[in-house]
Amino acid sequence: MGNNAYPYQHQDSDSGFGLGAWLIGLLIGAAGGVTLGLLTAPKSGKELRGELKEGAMNLPDRCSELMDDTLDLYASGVNYAQLAVEEQTMRVKRAVAAGKLAAAKKREELDYSSSSVLPFQHN
Repeated sequence: MGNNAYPYQHQDSDSGFGLGAWLIGLLIGAAGGVTLGLLTAPKSGKELRGELKEGAMNLPDRCSELMDDTLDLYASGVNYAQLAVEEQTMRVKRAVAAGKLAAAKKREELDYSSSSVLPFQHN
């Protein structure tokens, strides 16, 4: 068997399927479901054709609204991520500044303690 111990193993990088194929499948399935639902509904052919025509005419507007909502959601997510990164950056900058200040104070204390000579000490 060698390297092909699992010959039916799914490989994402070689499959060629992605989000686009998934969305197309979703749209085809949704259209089929709507069509089947309308065809089995207890309405006359004239009413059904009118509703199908109206639905088809409203489809571009509904798709546009869905796309706008999706883009708004995406923009909100990007904005949230950007704010989170900025907040973490400020926290790191404050921590570094506090560390530098603490190091400077300790250096000053060490310099002061080493420069002061007690009366019983000899240089």
